[in-house]
This record gives sequence, C-alpha cells and structure tokens, in this order.
Amino acid sequence: MKPTRWRDLLGIAALTGLVSWLLVRRFYGDIPPLPYSAAVTTFLLAAAELYLAPAIRARLAGRPRTKPIMPIAVARTAALAKASSVLGALSVGCWTGALGYLLSRLDLRHARADAVVAGVSAAVGVLLVVAALRLERACRVPPPPPAAA
Repeated sequence: MKPTRWRDLLGIAALTGLVSWLLVRRFYGDIPPLPYSAAVTTFLLAAAELYLAPAIRARLAGRPRTKPIMPIAVARTAALAKASSVLGALSVGCWTGALGYLLSRLDLRHARADAVVAGVSAAVGVLLVVAALRLERACRVPPPPPAAA
C-alpha cells in the first residue's frame, strides 16, 4: 500500500467541489437547511484519529510501558487512515462547493446559516484529512536502529 498523496486528495476535493457547487446551484431551493451534525461526526472521527496516532507510533517503536501491536491492527489502522483521508477530501470538496454558492446568495432566507454550517464543515473536513495523514504516517514501521560497530 502506497502512502496517500496530497495531490490525489486535492484532485478529489476539487472535483467534488465542482459537482457540489453545480448540485447546490440547481437544487438549493428544494433541500432542507444544512445539518450541523455533519461537522460534529466528522470532528469526532478526526479527534479519534489524532488521539490514536501517537499511541500507534509509540507501540510500533517499542517504547517502554507499551504493549507490542499486532501487525494486522497496524494494517487495519492504516486502511482506516487512508479511507478517512479520502472521506475528508470528499467532505472538504462537498462543503466548499456548497459554501461557494451560498456566499454569492446571502440574500436568500437560510443562506447565511447554511453558509456557516458549510464553512465549519469544510474546516472540520480539513482537520480530518490532516488527522488521517498523521495516523497513516504513524503506521509506518520505523527504520531499524543503526548497528553498533
């Protein structure tokens, strides 16, 4: 499995943002107010990954007072991190596209509140991408110590 690249995530976010902007532009009058819960759940996932990264790194490095970690657990955690980084990029693109439309339509009834939700959700999406990339990096096996001569 190769490390996730920023370029790939930016491409996902850009494409999703464009599609989101087009959909919101077309259907904004037909959708209910945007939910705050999207930002909360994304934030909880990002917080969990930020908490997990140092623990995984310490266990892989064999630091004192840590239990060894099973290789399958590291692989599963790395897969979670890769999936979360893509989810974060999708979230950033989706909410940024919606925000782009909403900022041009602040005269509409619910647009101001929806713009706040979209902006906060986009920021939390960025946090998820950063947390996921940090967790993915923590799952890399550290290089062996140099041999004493």
